[in-house]
Amino acid sequence: MSFGYYFPVLRGIVIALQNLLFQVFYGKYFPRDTKICGFPIVAFSNGSQVEIGKNLVMISASYFSEPGVNHPVILRTLNENARLVIGSDVGMSGGGICAAKEVIIGDNVMMGANSFITDTDFHPLAPEGRRHRHDNTICERVEICSNVFLGMNVLVLKGVKIGTNSVIGAGSVVTSDIPENCIAAGVPARLLRRL
Repeated sequence: MSFGYYFPVLRGIVIALQNLLFQVFYGKYFPRDTKICGFPIVAFSNGSQVEIGKNLVMISASYFSEPGVNHPVILRTLNENARLVIGSDVGMSGGGICAAKEVIIGDNVMMGANSFITDTDFHPLAPEGRRHRHDNTICERVEICSNVFLGMNVLVLKGVKIGTNSVIGAGSVVTSDIPENCIAAGVPARLLRRL
């Protein structure tokens, strides 16, 4: 299907078909005004709580993202107790969100190309059986407040809250809370200055 992106007449038809099919398969989770460019990967566990706001845009094809995307957008809840909330007017390019406990994304959040948010380590820290076990895996709530901008390739890890209006620089790894109205960057991300 990506072949059709390069031809203006076909591009509109391909995007319209993708959005129609997306609503057929996932319309019970996503509002009708959700827009996709390329098919995202969506896997919500039975019983998990998912709330999606209006005007979500998910770019899963590099043609529609200036820096390109490493893979399609991924949205997952990992168990029946997980909660994923995405506010209104959120934009995602590649990257994704995995919720094992709770991930809250506020309104007007911009997730730069390939940014990823997770509230879990995915595997336990103890070496015995680490590859195949998921018990004793640490999970902590993540909250990205409204108007946050995550630069390209940002990784937000468990237990983090990023305050309203803040900007996280490209390539940062966020391991602790970032206050509102500031710019933070680095590995791990640190406060650089106030907005």
